[in-house]
Amino acid sequence: MKRFMRMLLILLLAGAGAVSWYFYDLYKNMEETAKAIYEPLPDVSSASDTTSPSPPPQIQASSAEPKEQKEEVQPENKAVSILLFGVDKRGTDAGRSDTIIYLVSNPTLKQTLMFSIPRDTRTQLSDVGRQDKINHAYAFGGMSATVRTVESFLGIPIDYYVKVDMEGFLNIIDSLGGVQVDNARAFSYEGYHFGKGKISLDGKMALAYARMRHDDPEGDLGRNKRQQLIVEQLMTKAKEISTVNKLDKVLADIGASVKTNLTFEDMKNLMFHYKSALDQVNVLRISGQGQMINGIYYYVVSAEERARIKKQIEEVLHGQSQHS
Repeated sequence: MKRFMRMLLILLLAGAGAVSWYFYDLYKNMEETAKAIYEPLPDVSSASDTTSPSPPPQIQASSAEPKEQKEEVQPENKAVSILLFGVDKRGTDAGRSDTIIYLVSNPTLKQTLMFSIPRDTRTQLSDVGRQDKINHAYAFGGMSATVRTVESFLGIPIDYYVKVDMEGFLNIIDSLGGVQVDNARAFSYEGYHFGKGKISLDGKMALAYARMRHDDPEGDLGRNKRQQLIVEQLMTKAKEISTVNKLDKVLADIGASVKTNLTFEDMKNLMFHYKSALDQVNVLRISGQGQMINGIYYYVVSAEERARIKKQIEEVLHGQSQHS
């Protein structure tokens, strides 16, 4: 009996060691990936520039307090805003941010607000000094110009950005086992047929599903809705424990197709402290009108509509429930 217990203890210790090593190795891989994809925005602040973004807030306040302070300060989970944009490069094209999605998450409210900015939206491009389509900002000035242009359009600073190469994005979807969406209308595109109702998509199908717009009665707005469906499903997948055993592959794909100014510490805090904000995802739509200006089609958003969207953002940022 003693020999059996000794062998059982050895097996348990060996198993615990193997599990510990697996998670340690996984942690180190995550840390290395975070370093590889980290790319801070250039400092463009100046005395004359009043639209420059302020430094991102600390996502999670430190719980470490001086020893002489008896009362422990509870961590404060501040609402954060993230700009997610997908860069679509085809052939020798420099690339444009064809997908622009704004997210603001508030873990105290357990709420996330999400909306797409149509790619043809007419606005002032930062660092260029002229009116153009908002998705052209990336072609002119890369990530910095895109973030600053969206900040100017919304009238609100952005804390973090995540840029995704759309061609590499399909690999991330495949690594997570695909996504399932509730398709509003049947259509065919790039050799795929997408039936009405719940459909399962692998990476290539999801990319085609997200790209189609010319045959959609709602045009770019319809495409924005489909892109948001995919993002919502990916956020749901990220909360699943079963995703852990796929992280090695996911991390490799992320390293090849993502850039962000989120640090590794930021990512850990988002993962552990902001999951509750995904319990309720509210999707907004930016209303506007199509208009031909100098022979070019634009989506024109009024000042009143931009003020409405800004108010919705501030309600989540400042902790006021949209349904209160």
